[in-house]
Amino acid sequence: MTNPVITDALSSDAATLKENAGISGRMLIDGLDHAVRIQTSAVEGYVRWVRGNNPDATPAQIQLELDKHFKRLATGSGGAAGLASALPGVGFVTGAAAVGAESLVFLDAAALYTAASAHLRGVDIRDPERRRALILVVILGAPGTALVDTLLGDIGTGKDANVAARINRATIPGLSTINAQLMKMARARLTKRIRNMWIGKLLPLGVGLVVGTVANRKLADQVIKNTRESMGPIPGDFLQPLPQKEPKKQRGLWKLTKKK
Repeated sequence: MTNPVITDALSSDAATLKENAGISGRMLIDGLDHAVRIQTSAVEGYVRWVRGNNPDATPAQIQLELDKHFKRLATGSGGAAGLASALPGVGFVTGAAAVGAESLVFLDAAALYTAASAHLRGVDIRDPERRRALILVVILGAPGTALVDTLLGDIGTGKDANVAARINRATIPGLSTINAQLMKMARARLTKRIRNMWIGKLLPLGVGLVVGTVANRKLADQVIKNTRESMGPIPGDFLQPLPQKEPKKQRGLWKLTKKK
């Protein structure tokens, strides 16, 4: 029996989805397009920085650092949007814009986290199509994995029975086709999910601050879970020696992960 989620993704029209999404929905769709284009240099620089600050850490411990950074970014942005929605004089339109903006921060953070977790496991992220596929599968979770199974064949069992290994072996033309369908699915599902979350985040009297933080924490936990399932086990040792330590002042999204 065909999975209805996959059928919807294969038959969805991207232009129609965007047209019917509304202003904030279109902002989210554009943000998703931007997030999956993250550059290899940014990912590798981030992992080098984390390793440089934790020179004696194992790969598993570095993964925990990535987890903490991502959750800190996610909960910080969610609470800020809830607070903006609760401030006197901030109406629904302004609040919705704040939620839309923090959703873009979340997507960028999720893309960086996913690509960094893949790089930590030795997955080749140099090709943009592979990076895009990995990020989209993690954001989507089980439906994304099911779509890859449908288009590439069942992942099966064994040491390399994970989506990342499957994507690593796929041809670039094949990945381009898969990414087009994954992007359609992500646009539809994320727009709906974020829209439902807005109802909680735009509650009055400061409740939105709490709900916004909790909602984003749940999303972050789900992304972390999806990453574990999609990427496979963390190696016991690093594939490459510790590089020279990065300068203390960093440019880019990961500098926001530092505690104040």
